Amino acid sequence: MKTTTLSFPSVFETAFGNSENSAKDLLNGLKIKNNDNWFLVGNLAKKGGINAGRITNASPLEEDFEILFKAALVNAEDKLTQPITVTMGFPFSTYNAYKGAAEQYLRKRHFLVEYDSQTFNLKGSVRKAMFDIDNFEIIPEIVGSIIGLKKVANLPPSKNFIAISFGYGTVEGAMVTEDGLVHRTSFSSHGIKYVIANLIRELNQKHYLEMKNEYQLDEAFIKGSIFTNRKRIDLREFRKELLTQYYREVVSPLFRNYFTDQDLEICETIYLLGGGAHYPELTEALSDEFSGLIPVEIAPEPEKLASIGYLHNSLRISGNYPKRALGIDLGNASSVISYFEESING
Repeated sequence: MKTTTLSFPSVFETAFGNSENSAKDLLNGLKIKNNDNWFLVGNLAKKGGINAGRITNASPLEEDFEILFKAALVNAEDKLTQPITVTMGFPFSTYNAYKGAAEQYLRKRHFLVEYDSQTFNLKGSVRKAMFDIDNFEIIPEIVGSIIGLKKVANLPPSKNFIAISFGYGTVEGAMVTEDGLVHRTSFSSHGIKYVIANLIRELNQKHYLEMKNEYQLDEAFIKGSIFTNRKRIDLREFRKELLTQYYREVVSPLFRNYFTDQDLEICETIYLLGGGAHYPELTEALSDEFSGLIPVEIAPEPEKLASIGYLHNSLRISGNYPKRALGIDLGNASSVISYFEESING
């Protein structure tokens, strides 16, 4: 079986006006109904909305969670055999607070999702899809990421390593040995949002940002430039300065607080996970700190690993039914779903 992942930006905005024939496919044309209101979700919201966004680290009791969850389900409609098994997760910082609410939400078992296919199909219509969830589990996000890392990188069971996941809302980490997760090393702290907040404060001193929200600033930060008031502002040097400060004031102290000399002595590799792993400034900062001691590597497909780990957990708790398993990572920057499909060779 082949693992496939799909992702869309974790933003939405109430739909107004015409949105027909504005996307190339369902993934890029998500228009979801929730509580009698229609919402543009993901890339469609970024392109067709004015102020697409969401609450960072939203509770399962909030509308943000439900809209993104329904958007994730719709993208898996024709990929799975029902009833399905779902695994999701939360960062350690919110896991204990949100786990119960998420389980209560999923216990509804039956989810009717209404969506508009006219956004990508002129002959489309408003459609309804029913999803039956037979089994589910909520696990810590870093645990899902570690499961995904082991599967994708095919790590030997005996390998000792540290996994650091740079997400938008949180940075998380832990050490793993052949015996499993070392819980005293598990941590959760400020993610890339910390950097974006500093970026906004600094830019506001010299530039009119045209009321851009933090998600729009995050996208500009990734690109290394921002276009505002008919001017392009180069952010590359500023990005290096902000990420270096973030590493020095947030990330490096976490290593000192949670990992002992004995941990570092037996650690064979530090793996960088999450979307923030793509910032070379963070890789360089970690490599410099542990130069000559521990190699630092960007994990393969770092932004997909949590979802892939959730998928493999779903496979386990489903009784080994690949076509019923689904992994859903409702991240603060992107939402990622993973499922199994038959390879070309069967």
